[in-house]
Amino acid sequence: MYNCTYNLRYSDFKDYQTIKHSAVMDIIQDVAIKHSNELGYNLKTMREAGLAWMLQGIKVHFEKPAAPSMTIDVETAVKNMRGTSSERGTFIYCNGQLVAKAVANWFIFDLSRGRPGRIPAEMAEVYGTHDFGDDFFSYKKPETQEAEVLYSVRVSNKEIDTNDHLNNQKSSEILMDALPFDYFFTDMTVYFKRPALLGDILELCMTKLDNGYYVHLQTPEKEVCVAAVFECNL
Repeated sequence: MYNCTYNLRYSDFKDYQTIKHSAVMDIIQDVAIKHSNELGYNLKTMREAGLAWMLQGIKVHFEKPAAPSMTIDVETAVKNMRGTSSERGTFIYCNGQLVAKAVANWFIFDLSRGRPGRIPAEMAEVYGTHDFGDDFFSYKKPETQEAEVLYSVRVSNKEIDTNDHLNNQKSSEILMDALPFDYFFTDMTVYFKRPALLGDILELCMTKLDNGYYVHLQTPEKEVCVAAVFECNL
């Protein structure tokens, strides 16, 4: 397992009691990148190889609201890496207590061919794998559903990532904007179906579930870009 300490920012706090759910998304992604950098696969190395990691989906379970703290301790490891995709598990601790766990499904993208590629054998060997011994650490995408259009948003400069797409964390934040402000969900599963680009107009859609909400972003032609289920399972 790779271990590191993550320094929080003031903007990561929802209030004086809780860290934002979206900030946890940042932690998961940033620590995965930090781990890759230390293994020798930084952004420059990947670009030179004509490859990029892209997030297909993520599932997060929140054990409890994370109280504001100066630092967060994170453990992460690759569960499997084969073919075009890889699953990575992450544990997040606040003041020594587990506050969240996550599994992220990544795939390797061949930049020269403009489509998913195969993970090089030497890369898989460097990362290695870890047996989490928990069924939670298997990602399954949520099914897309019919949902009511709430309003439209425009993809802006500040929401674009290094692949020139709508950033994963930013799109998740947009989905969370549909939720009641005081709604604390214990489980979220996000599926990134197709990229959105700068200037795209997207419709934010939502439907109420028995124990939570289904939300997605779609094009005016009703093509779903990113979808998520937010549930409270107490």
